[in-house]
Amino acid sequence: MNKIKTLISTLTTPRKLTPQDGIRFWQEKVLLNLLLVCAVLGFITCIPSVALSIKEKLWLVAIADVLIYCIILGLFLKPGLSYTSRAMSVPVISYFLGMILIITLGPFGAGPVWLFFFPILTGVLLGSRPASWALVINGITIIGIGILIHLNITDILSRFNFKAWHLVSANPLEKWVVICFNFMLLNILATLSVTTILNGLHKSLQELAISDKKHRQIFENILDVYFETTLEGIILEISPSVEQISSYSQKELKGQSIYSIYQTPGKRKKMLELLIAAGNIHDHEINLFDKNGQIRTCSINARLLLDENKKPERIIGIFRDITEQKAMVKKEKNLEERLNRSRKMEALGMLAGGVAHDLNNVLSGIVTYPELLLMDLPENSPMANSLGIIHASGLRATEIVQDLLTLARRGVVTREVVDLNKIAEEFLKTPEYEKILSFHPHVIVETNLSAKFPFLKGSAIHLQKTIMNLISNAAEAQLDGGRIKISTANRNLDKPVKGYDRVQPGDYVILSVEDQGTGIDPEDLKRIFEPFFTKKVMGRSGTGLGMAVVWGTVQDHGAYIDLVSHPNSGTRFDLYFPITTDRIEGCSDETRLDDLMGNKEKILIVDDVPGQRQIARILLKRLGYEAISVASGEEAIQYLESNQADLLLLDMIMDPGIDGLETFRLIRKFKPDQKAIIASGFSQSHKVETALELGAGQYLKKPYTIEKIGLAVQKELSRQIVNLPSPRG
Repeated sequence: MNKIKTLISTLTTPRKLTPQDGIRFWQEKVLLNLLLVCAVLGFITCIPSVALSIKEKLWLVAIADVLIYCIILGLFLKPGLSYTSRAMSVPVISYFLGMILIITLGPFGAGPVWLFFFPILTGVLLGSRPASWALVINGITIIGIGILIHLNITDILSRFNFKAWHLVSANPLEKWVVICFNFMLLNILATLSVTTILNGLHKSLQELAISDKKHRQIFENILDVYFETTLEGIILEISPSVEQISSYSQKELKGQSIYSIYQTPGKRKKMLELLIAAGNIHDHEINLFDKNGQIRTCSINARLLLDENKKPERIIGIFRDITEQKAMVKKEKNLEERLNRSRKMEALGMLAGGVAHDLNNVLSGIVTYPELLLMDLPENSPMANSLGIIHASGLRATEIVQDLLTLARRGVVTREVVDLNKIAEEFLKTPEYEKILSFHPHVIVETNLSAKFPFLKGSAIHLQKTIMNLISNAAEAQLDGGRIKISTANRNLDKPVKGYDRVQPGDYVILSVEDQGTGIDPEDLKRIFEPFFTKKVMGRSGTGLGMAVVWGTVQDHGAYIDLVSHPNSGTRFDLYFPITTDRIEGCSDETRLDDLMGNKEKILIVDDVPGQRQIARILLKRLGYEAISVASGEEAIQYLESNQADLLLLDMIMDPGIDGLETFRLIRKFKPDQKAIIASGFSQSHKVETALELGAGQYLKKPYTIEKIGLAVQKELSRQIVNLPSPRG
């Protein structure tokens, strides 16, 4: 049965129209239904009608029935014909069939019934104006039949075996007039009713189409995501804007379960409970997975829709992506925390500076006079021990004052170029280091001082004290023993790095101290550098200002701190100190420099970072080369089109613009013998290898040192170019 219904629905549904096309869709659907019914039931009616017509020798009726049925069948089986021609054919057939029946069976037979439907079908299929003309045709037809009756011309029809016309002679004209007036009145009323309904329906469908178009435009262009789901979470409808948030298309999500993209499905059940309890929710936050597996935080407003029995049926609502908004709020909060932390430390520093100044005046007597008295007392004096304790306490107090001065950022008075590797090595030989190990005999210290360019400008004393405080802090975190790793390394940053501080781009020597201790609680991380905030054993761990001293020293050196710590997983401090090139100018290793000196060869430096260009120029000029610099690959190409350079020092990553590989490839097209050194702050990559294959002779990793850059330049300038590969486009 369902298959039959599906077949009928398919046969009577317009192929090129949809309900969105308005009244035209329904007119064509009515036409197809009429043709289907006439094709099926008309065949059943046609057989007895034709048989009876043949029996009574009404050949005109028999031929007309067969012909009309064939036309109807053809109209149904030929949907490719225009709608207008098919729609006009149906009421015309009704009219002619009525006329044939009137001619053959007389005006008091079934003919007027077909005439009655002629304007009604015209109104349904073609509209009110054609229906009016059909009524006019019906009126003219009725008047014509009345004239035939009045002139007694109907006797002529009786001669052609149309015997039913004798009924006309037996009834007066007045009777026909009354019948005709009633016929036309009913015909007009029926046609007017049908066309009025159709006109109203047409107007309503037009207004509905306009409204639907307006809402569809809103639905398709809304920035928020509109959705409808079942209570079980099946997505019934969702707006196209979901693709901007999740990368999923409408088609991919409709019919799917919302649980498939929920980060925590259990929270959806909680949201459903809130909806059922209150009927709606506002600004409720949910986390969804996008197509790439990333979590998107969304704010949702939703309400329940009830069925006719007042029971929850489905959920409708909108949600918007607030991931970036929350990230921005978090970023602003972090910036505010860093600013407040900086202000707090600045205020504490000012306080500490004032206290230290006053304490220094007091401590002068406490330290100096016991020392003078001890010089005058005999060796066995009972006062010597007490004065020694006072003197030692005074010295201890001076250490606290020195820490306070560091905290006040007044401790670093002189700056000189220092070697961070040597500072760390020297501290590991000091009594302070031995004292720390004596308190923590089960702690093992490992070193990896691998920075190849460990030079920075600052205070060796303060840097050594910073190392002492970090090691002491790490040892205190491992009361049952463990390992402390001390390391140095060079790193070039092309972009800012987000850590405890925001580390800006540049060349750095990094001091790292890592332990395997208890870690630092997340709440304590915010206060770790505050003065006197400590959870260590007082008396063993210096002045109680250790981490505040670290912070002050880092600030004084224009450095940055990154801190990573997890409970029971250890802590790692990374201190980023900007490297300096001042040591190069004062280098005393003249023999080594003489070996690296050039002979005024012209070297073109190509780098998008001004600081890197300046460092390279200083180094190369110090080595006796003529150094010229440009800020992009495009400028390098333009320069070499009209100038010569013995060697290129070419940065691999330049943004914006073409990178080092593409720059070298384009230069090789018009200078196939051009020598080049590739420089990069990253490890050797596929692009670097490709540049070397194209003919670049050396790969130089940043940061530069005079030794590395001198050796690389000498080696490349002396290299013989043989069988260079052709550049690839």
